[in-house]
Amino acid sequence: MKNLLFKFLAGVLAVCLPFAALAIAGFSAEPQFGETFLGALADKYKRLEIIGKPKIMVVGGSSTAFGLDSELLWEELDMPVVNFGLYATLGTKLMLDLSRAHIKNGDVVVVAPELDSQTLSLYFNAESAWQAFDSDTKMLGQAAFSNYGALAGNFWDYSASKLRYKRAGGLMPEGVYSRASFNVDGDIIYPRPNNIMLLGYDVGHPINLDPQIVGEDFVDYLNDYIKYAKGKGALVYFDFPPMNRLGVAQYGDDEAIYEFYLYLANALDCEVIGNINSYILDERYFYDSNYHLNDSGVPIRTALLAEDIKRALGIDSPVSIVLSAPPELPIGESPTAGSEANAEYFLYEPYASGLLVTGVQDAAKGLFELTVPRSFEGKAVLAIGEGAFSGCGSLKKITIEDNIAQFFDRAFSGCGSLEAIVLNMTNANSVSVGEDLLGGANRACRIYLSREAFGNFATDYFWGRYAAYMDIAG
Repeated sequence: MKNLLFKFLAGVLAVCLPFAALAIAGFSAEPQFGETFLGALADKYKRLEIIGKPKIMVVGGSSTAFGLDSELLWEELDMPVVNFGLYATLGTKLMLDLSRAHIKNGDVVVVAPELDSQTLSLYFNAESAWQAFDSDTKMLGQAAFSNYGALAGNFWDYSASKLRYKRAGGLMPEGVYSRASFNVDGDIIYPRPNNIMLLGYDVGHPINLDPQIVGEDFVDYLNDYIKYAKGKGALVYFDFPPMNRLGVAQYGDDEAIYEFYLYLANALDCEVIGNINSYILDERYFYDSNYHLNDSGVPIRTALLAEDIKRALGIDSPVSIVLSAPPELPIGESPTAGSEANAEYFLYEPYASGLLVTGVQDAAKGLFELTVPRSFEGKAVLAIGEGAFSGCGSLKKITIEDNIAQFFDRAFSGCGSLEAIVLNMTNANSVSVGEDLLGGANRACRIYLSREAFGNFATDYFWGRYAAYMDIAG
């Protein structure tokens, strides 16, 4: 009997110890996401905590992080400003929950999320939340109870990823998508001189100003937040994010845009203070997405917000923020052509100032390995289109050099045997990717990067959603 009991206990320990080790790693191991873009949430939350006097709090996503000069707004309204926007994948709900505990009498709260079905819903991403909480776990206590189940379910993956990244040497991302790109006010100050998108806008993420993108449960949740804030003696307003005019599906259709504005104005229990058309800006003011402003765009959005708040508060003084002329688009410059090795295996069509890979020749469909060429007939290959490798059922490895600047969703659709996508590039911000890159491909496929590039891609705003598929090239 004792032997049976001993074996039983040994079996329980064998099962439980790995989970216990992961739990210890999750809570006690040194932070692994502290220097990432998500790590900046700890600084923004701390700023909320330490400002005791009446403040302006702008709650949103990355359009707020990329689109606000807090110091200029402070000067215009003589109130300290908290830029409480970071990343749409955290969900607007989490940003509302975290800010709710620090609303005080006399505050001015402006809710200005991106306008899409994710940010205007009760969407919550537990993986991103854990990574953001990694630097300051007390934020966990402000998350809504309704999200604790998702957090518990993702905890093991979070703990395992901490161990994985630690073994890989830690995450020290560089460039705009890092904690170091923010100033003490929570504004991104990393240099962004002009628009870097191939066509001047993000074709994979159009902005659709249709009332159907607004979730009814989100409206109810936001109205409850508004009621709570007003009960604390705060003023609450809804305003709009900056939007790239080329990316707005309804651009030029004033009636459709007004109907969207009217829907929000009637649904929300606070004043919608902005003119939505004023926030649809020239593409030259944007950087790497339809919501992220460059250096010249930030003062424009800040001035618009200052005007809206002043008007709502009955302040008559004009806004004195100096605006910049839009920088010229670098589009049209001819990229440097390179090696044409393997060029004969692909099909192309003109795209931006170079070529888009649209498919493969019949000769490529039985190959086990392919490398995308740098150029074809003297023109640089810049992008890989949806289904570009369709029919390559035997393909196991694809190598892609740093000439590629854009992947369309489902680029590897039809590659049922694909095991490895090797990216020979180091700058994640130089190549655009959507939300379904691996759709239709072998789900066991891995994305291989150099050790130098791994951290930048795994923590990038756009590429980070594929971190679980990434490995360091051997």
